[in-house]
Amino acid sequence: MENQLVTILRISTPQLGSFVKDKLEEKGIEVFFTNEGMTPGERYNPDEVLLKVKAKQSEKAILMLLKLHKDYDLDKVKDDVSFSNLRKILLPVKLSEDCIDLCKYAIGLAVKENAEIKVLYVYPDPNFNKTSKHTASWEKHVKMELKEAHEKAQLKLVNFSRELKKQVPPELFNKVKLHYRMLKGTPENVITASCKRYNPDIILMGTRAQSHTDGEFLGKTLINVIEQIQHPVLAVPLSAVFKGKEQINVMYSTDFYESDNSSLNKLLKILEPIKKKIYCVHFDMHNDLQHREKMNELNAMLEKDYSDYHITCELFESKDLIKGIEDFVSAKNIDIISLSKIKHSGFYKLFHTDLVSTLVDKANVPILVFPI
Repeated sequence: MENQLVTILRISTPQLGSFVKDKLEEKGIEVFFTNEGMTPGERYNPDEVLLKVKAKQSEKAILMLLKLHKDYDLDKVKDDVSFSNLRKILLPVKLSEDCIDLCKYAIGLAVKENAEIKVLYVYPDPNFNKTSKHTASWEKHVKMELKEAHEKAQLKLVNFSRELKKQVPPELFNKVKLHYRMLKGTPENVITASCKRYNPDIILMGTRAQSHTDGEFLGKTLINVIEQIQHPVLAVPLSAVFKGKEQINVMYSTDFYESDNSSLNKLLKILEPIKKKIYCVHFDMHNDLQHREKMNELNAMLEKDYSDYHITCELFESKDLIKGIEDFVSAKNIDIISLSKIKHSGFYKLFHTDLVSTLVDKANVPILVFPI
């Protein structure tokens, strides 16, 4: 009973959900968001979520809701842009044992980015890929399976939220707005649908743990998410620690595309609140003199158009691209590797997908992949 969640409100706008959550949590009432229905065949409704609280706090929460209805015009709250000024970080998780460290990284980043965090717990649909029989007994069985999976997922999420509060210092935890959301399904589908509703500024995903196979999402899932969505994705190794440095070093890999200018603008916007030094790096594997000329042109453009920023372009000679990236990261103390994803680019699909996949497996610093 202590960890059971009960629904007290249906929410149709993010502003209202954030407002009610903040008011309830000011009174010590922890809030969770789900959209789960137990009716067989019920589909995901991106326009509605259920606001839930622990059963033992439900009476206090309902009294607080009645007070909010009396004290505030909730229709105005729905349209109040002041509740959407924060940047938004979407953090999809499976709640593996490594997830606490990933959340700590997200909290540190959120403080720097002045962002809220939506922790999206994706749990498996027990009837995924099962053939429907459309009989009364089968539907009853399905309903029972869904209910059992939902209750187990709720319990796991509640226990996780309690453990996270234990491990993150209160002075840091209280600096960020952190929301919990729970959805069932395949990670790619759930994350893609959530991005359409939530429209995050950045999606933060953990990469596979090296010590065991049951880490966060596997590399294939991460790559599929990157390919399917048009939002920046920050892939964070589970060994990574957010250091809270005054200034971070960012490596941007360039092949002297015509779109480099657009890429830099997008990268600057993503990391806008953070003080940074950006290295535009071309990895020269053939000692090509034309590349040096292009580097000089790019540096001239940077000096003219980006003089307010700390950005330089360099050539880095290496016979092996991955080894070159690893050596540059070490030599320059790089905190984030960044790569742009060019829409509808066959070259990206043939080359960069393999590059990102390899880096996800090998890199020990976060990798930012963003669309242009």
